[in-house]
Amino acid sequence: MENRTVKRLVAVAISWLLIACQNPEAPREQTPTPDVVSEPEFEAAALWDNVRSDFDLFYAYRDLRGFDADAYLDTVGDFVSTATDRDTFRRRLHRATFAFTDPHLGFGPLDATDFNVVPTASDLQVGYDAGRYRILDVRAGSAALAAGLRTGWEIIAVDGLPISNPVSAVFADLVAQPSGAQRAYAATLVANGRREGNRHIDVRLPDGTERAITLSNPRLLAKDVMESDAIETRRVTTPDGTRIAILRINNRLGDNAFITAFDTAMAGLTDTDGIILDLRNTPSGGNAEVGRSIMGHFTTEIRPYQIHEVPSLDREFTVPRRFVEQIYPRKPFFDPTRTVVLGGYWTGSMGEGIVMGMDALGVQTIASNMGDLLGGMSNFSFDNNKISLSIPTETLFHVDGTPREDFVADTALVSADSDAIGSDPALTAAFAYFGTP
Repeated sequence: MENRTVKRLVAVAISWLLIACQNPEAPREQTPTPDVVSEPEFEAAALWDNVRSDFDLFYAYRDLRGFDADAYLDTVGDFVSTATDRDTFRRRLHRATFAFTDPHLGFGPLDATDFNVVPTASDLQVGYDAGRYRILDVRAGSAALAAGLRTGWEIIAVDGLPISNPVSAVFADLVAQPSGAQRAYAATLVANGRREGNRHIDVRLPDGTERAITLSNPRLLAKDVMESDAIETRRVTTPDGTRIAILRINNRLGDNAFITAFDTAMAGLTDTDGIILDLRNTPSGGNAEVGRSIMGHFTTEIRPYQIHEVPSLDREFTVPRRFVEQIYPRKPFFDPTRTVVLGGYWTGSMGEGIVMGMDALGVQTIASNMGDLLGGMSNFSFDNNKISLSIPTETLFHVDGTPREDFVADTALVSADSDAIGSDPALTAAFAYFGTP
């Protein structure tokens, strides 16, 4: 009796279960559907507002570039706000920075369509005067120098176009009448090409003849420099018996391991009568720890080497901040009056700071204009880290108050890497300082 009842109840339960499965209105377990997160629609105008806010506050050289920054940034806003996608927005922003003629300023991430980063991936420095674009310097060890390009030659075309065309394109929709400095900056970008591909440059020599030259991408040179020895040391004994050591640093001022390498090199030069410190191959700059470690060998006491200012604090709080950075002595000590430091267009940022700091220590400086990588750097990001901004947030000065970008060496050169015949003008001047022909 009990077993029959149980069987009947089980049968009834199965029947109800079958009915429930056939009834679309019957309750059933639901499998949860994962939430689909869609990326928000790209809004160029709103993103520009964020960029403009940080740019206005933090760019230390915003109002020091010789033009109306407010009016220009209004134009930039109109130009970038019509971009319909992130890549176009970033490219337009990056191109807009060129009007400030500041290699430290830029928006990334860069792609193959962007110009090479100067001075790091470059081998030509170009000037502008009276409608002509002339080579101011050709980088030592470069494809351009090997191909025979020389200081003073005029560039008349790049990649088959008169150079004025791509120079004008740099400022299209942004600057109606570029200044001479802006044209020179753009011409240097154009002559050093984009991040992929060779360059085809037509030049006019002083005698009026013209040549067409194909050059490899200077990014290859930048890679070779980073794969070379961090420091090259050689000794020269002059006819009168003066023992001179030449130390050439190959773009390692941002590598903290270089501190030990430089200390080791200096320890092996205590028997020399003079030092030539060659910073003409340090285009990427570096950090203050490496810079101070180098300068420390040329002072026996704590000495100031650089003044910093932070304009954003004055803009935001009306409370300026200005401070002096100092050097501590570092053994072995070398006499600064028996030392020469060399700089040029491929001396950038921390390299420029070292040249200027060594000048404050009483070292003889020999340099052309340098890289003009302005100020102390900071990095910002926008659009969920998809766009980056590298920007100088501190202005920098010699201890005598001279802005770093206005520094003039004891021996001021037009070109420091190579002259009109391909010789080394800076090294020649250094030997002359030591009384050597």
